[in-house]
Amino acid sequence: REIKMIRNYFRQAWTLVRQHKLFTSIYVVGTGLSIALVMTLFIIFYVKFGPVYPEYNRERTLVVKPMKRYPKGKPENWNINGGVAYYVVDEMLVGLPHVELVAGSMIDFWENYQVSATDVKPFKAVPRFVNEAFWKLFSFRFIEGHSFTQEDVEAKALVAVVSESLARRLFATVEGVTGRHFSFNGRDYRVCGVVQDVSNATPETVGDLWLPLLNAKYIQEEFNMGLLGNVYAYLLVDDEANVETVRSEVQDVFRRYSQQDKDYEYDLMGQPDRYWLSTFRQDLDKAPDTLDLAKDFLYILLALLFIPALNLSGMISSRMDSRISELGIRKAYGATRRRLLEQVLCENLLLTLLGGLLGLVFSYLIVWTASDWILTLFDKNIYDTSLSTLFTVEMLFNPAVFGIALAVCVVLNVVSALVPALYALRHPIMESLNSKR
Repeated sequence: REIKMIRNYFRQAWTLVRQHKLFTSIYVVGTGLSIALVMTLFIIFYVKFGPVYPEYNRERTLVVKPMKRYPKGKPENWNINGGVAYYVVDEMLVGLPHVELVAGSMIDFWENYQVSATDVKPFKAVPRFVNEAFWKLFSFRFIEGHSFTQEDVEAKALVAVVSESLARRLFATVEGVTGRHFSFNGRDYRVCGVVQDVSNATPETVGDLWLPLLNAKYIQEEFNMGLLGNVYAYLLVDDEANVETVRSEVQDVFRRYSQQDKDYEYDLMGQPDRYWLSTFRQDLDKAPDTLDLAKDFLYILLALLFIPALNLSGMISSRMDSRISELGIRKAYGATRRRLLEQVLCENLLLTLLGGLLGLVFSYLIVWTASDWILTLFDKNIYDTSLSTLFTVEMLFNPAVFGIALAVCVVLNVVSALVPALYALRHPIMESLNSKR
């Protein structure tokens, strides 16, 4: 019986939708825009935090980026580099309990690196210099070939893994590329593998090509700076439950090193960070303030939700005023406040669902058309917008993201309908029946 009654409510709601096309259009578009903005926000943060190609191990990954070094007893005289020394990822953090891998990565967007091949003029490319563990921590999809080894890294071998886009530009194909040669900054390199393109939406792994870490131009200069260097360190923890334990162990290792150093001390500034927190470490000289970050995004979310909800509540209130006599007639024939309230909420739910579908389309249009800059709204780590910021299917079509966004908007829209509906149902039957006279 209840199911049949709810079905009747939706039929009546659909009839009202067709009869009041202007109200319906404004309501659906307003709800759609609200959901679209929230969905866009959720998509951005899912791309930043969720398991997406090739960073599927984000929940178990800890990150060490730049840290401070200062003379003993003089913390105000600190200096800082772009990351940590190669020694940190090659020896210092290797073998810690609960740490499966220590990957090292270095990217240099400021150097004008050029690549070329036979009958192909030189053009700019963005390299990433990595160690062998990098390929094990991050799950790249190889179209052909394989990654280079740690022996290649130590030997500074002239080998490279290239993206499929770079392979097409250099060789006009992605098939049979392994073993072929190309020029990188005037040096002859051999392709050992081709991987599926990586989006600039994942700045920790993006690049046009990946080279042995010790081939980097500035890798040797860091040895004169103790533990300071230009390498980012990524630690893969064996189990998410051990993340905090590993964080303490890493901090203890650096603390012991500082005690043994006669001249300098090192400040990790709260690192290693969980992956999601590392994306907010955009000021080199200080740790991110998580409380301020939470407040900022809460204010944004409230602005995107409550302002449209208030406007919709005003529209529904005006519509309820015009339906008071209808509600009075239904009360006279025995309809309870609960039944009338259920009908109003079902009408609102139908409009919200229509708005949700429209908002879903709007959000994808926003993300697709603004893909080259939209991620930079919240992330200074998107270093080079010349790299492709491709949003893949797994980034966009995530049921959980849409479900959460729609659920939040449904709750707010129900509240926006509930208040004017309860107010309208407070009128006595006779007052409601005479409201149009």
